[in-house]
Amino acid sequence: MAGIGFELRRILRRNSYLALIEAYGYAGIVSSGPWMLSIFGILLLGFLALSDRSAALPIIQFQVSVTYLIAVSLIFTGPVQLLFTRYIADMLFARQARAVVTILLTMLVTAIVPGAVFASLVLLLFFQGTPILYQVFMGLSFVELCGVWVLTIMGTSLKDYKTLVSWYFLGYSTIVILGFFEGRHWGLLGYLAAFSLGQLVLLFGLGVTVIREFPGYLEWPKTRANRFFWSLSLVGLAFNGAVWTDKFLFWFNQATGARVIGPLHASPIYDVPIFLSYLLIVPGLAVFLFRLETDFVEAYQAYNRAIVEGGTLQELRAAKIGMIMATRAGLWDIAKIQGVTVLLAFAFTPQLLHVLGYSESYARIFQFDVIGVSLQLLLMSLLNVYFYLDLRARAVLLSVLFLVGNFAFTWLTLWAGPFFYGLGFVAGLFLVDTLGIYLLARDLGRIDYLTFIRAR
Repeated sequence: MAGIGFELRRILRRNSYLALIEAYGYAGIVSSGPWMLSIFGILLLGFLALSDRSAALPIIQFQVSVTYLIAVSLIFTGPVQLLFTRYIADMLFARQARAVVTILLTMLVTAIVPGAVFASLVLLLFFQGTPILYQVFMGLSFVELCGVWVLTIMGTSLKDYKTLVSWYFLGYSTIVILGFFEGRHWGLLGYLAAFSLGQLVLLFGLGVTVIREFPGYLEWPKTRANRFFWSLSLVGLAFNGAVWTDKFLFWFNQATGARVIGPLHASPIYDVPIFLSYLLIVPGLAVFLFRLETDFVEAYQAYNRAIVEGGTLQELRAAKIGMIMATRAGLWDIAKIQGVTVLLAFAFTPQLLHVLGYSESYARIFQFDVIGVSLQLLLMSLLNVYFYLDLRARAVLLSVLFLVGNFAFTWLTLWAGPFFYGLGFVAGLFLVDTLGIYLLARDLGRIDYLTFIRAR
């Protein structure tokens, strides 16, 4: 995300309130633009299709199918994303930019080829009762999504973030427009065909954008100084798995889930509140990216400069204090913004549900989920600080605990009954965040030891 940090700092040089608002706006677009366009694209298609009552079942089946495609593809590519992104960052630091294209292509092949094999096996084993074309479009869309996630995480590191958002807009506009017309004639198959074509457009656009930024040759790195940090694969797998664990438990629980198509289940009592709650972390995401890529990164770079340039002990201590203060200020700003969002969501829950046409029976689960996704944003902030500090073991610990805690507490709440639905997601994240804050404060306090002594 360094390129975005440069752009944010360039905007802030104007030193005005308008520049500050513009910087927060850009941070919001970068952090949530592709995600929001994806969600609203699928929702808009559903809204347009439901004008025809006969399309109600096909559009529900389509939305559930896409949800599974997104969830499983994110979990499947999780181990690849962080692993290769860190490797490419090390290559760029070693001034081997010409070999980046080779690693990018390797990264895509590593995601797409196993993805195609995995999708084929799952479709053959579990989707035998569904139409052949449905299986074909599901397989194609899964493979395309695997490539899209890989290229997206690379695209977010570029300066040309407007192009990234533009390609997402074009891809999901294609899905909405084609889906509206094809769905009327072909139903579920028409919607999936439009989704597959839109993802193909997005995959091509992101590929061109990323490769254009890293022109080079098909050659391997010239030095073995770069190596893979396999612990990052575990972080990617555990975190993405943890994010979806509570959803899968609700989907396949007899009391809360129901079969929609083939082996795919959904849980309206949980899916609606959790979806709405994720829409409310956009302000927090903007603050998260803004603070991380400006104040914290500047303080972190100042600390590293003091080390590399042989600064005095006093200069090192001053840089260390600056990094600690920047971390505290960033986390506190995220907590304040997201705290206000949570309070507003609680205050206007009935009105919000009424405007969106949902029953007030979702209110308590929605309120639990709003707290949960806010705590998830805090965990993301902690993990990113640990990535900068290169304390990968801490990131592994927090991600695995998130996975285990979300599974255990969600299972307990399902056993306890409807009153506790959604509380498991909150409890698991609360414990992980509490531990993460404690460990981060401790690690920052002894960052000198971790840098000079343990690194040896």
